[in-house]
Amino acid sequence: MPAIGMRDGPHLTPSRVSRGGPWGDDEDVVAADDLALVRRLGVLVESVHAVVYFAPEPMAAYAGLGLRGYWRGYFASRAAPLGAAGPELVTALFGGFAPTMVSRAVPQVWSVASPPQVQAARLAGATAALGRLLGEHRLPIVAAAAELTGRCVRALALPGRPMAAAQAGLSRLDDPLAALWHDCTVLREHRGGGHLASVAIAGLVWPEPHLLQGDRVDAQQQQHRGWDDQTWQDAAKRMRGSDLREVEVLTDRLAAPAYSALDRAQRVELAQILEPLALAASSQLPYPNAMGLPRPEREEH
Repeated sequence: MPAIGMRDGPHLTPSRVSRGGPWGDDEDVVAADDLALVRRLGVLVESVHAVVYFAPEPMAAYAGLGLRGYWRGYFASRAAPLGAAGPELVTALFGGFAPTMVSRAVPQVWSVASPPQVQAARLAGATAALGRLLGEHRLPIVAAAAELTGRCVRALALPGRPMAAAQAGLSRLDDPLAALWHDCTVLREHRGGGHLASVAIAGLVWPEPHLLQGDRVDAQQQQHRGWDDQTWQDAAKRMRGSDLREVEVLTDRLAAPAYSALDRAQRVELAQILEPLALAASSQLPYPNAMGLPRPEREEH
């Protein structure tokens, strides 16, 4: 299939695919090129971050504020670092959601709970969920991971990454679980901002990028993102014969500076440390999912 045309777009010689382990064998990771390592780190970081969307603890925290229903909690909690943002800003910065879906939740959620209240509920819920999923015996690993991710976040260049900047502006607690989740969220939003830029450079408009995901994403993606049938079908026709490779490669290139505070050996070390944490956190995630996260291959015991 022809790749999406991008002026002076990136081209990457396919690297050796990692084998073994849930997301790849350590020896293969060391031999893989830098962009493959960046992509792997993106999966691991996202897996730790994403418990906030599926674990019961954050949902209960939002309900306690009066935010009833999944999507009110989702939009309010992810947008809260921006302040009392309106639907236009949320639609633009989140990417992928139909404007009509966003406007059903925003700005009404701010009449129920303030951004600081939602921020506190989100962090408490995510931290409680990770504590349950990872267990006390993994806290030394959590602390080691947070030391490395903290270096990345402190050195992160944020111009052009408003979602990452908003999250980075929140307090980073000393508790290792809270600190790691905070860092993974900043890094995840940093990558997401680069993905939105890659989509724009490719000349795509939403929901077109959703139609490039193939079987990696939940078949209910149209419903999850609120697009009507006609808009979705028209986008599918325009995307026929295209694929995601160049968008993914540019996303990886734009995500790579997030880890520039670490040398390559430290980046590999971070991936190795995050591996068991992401694997444990992934038990809370649905597969397939709207984020396109691959299902980890759990080792047989």
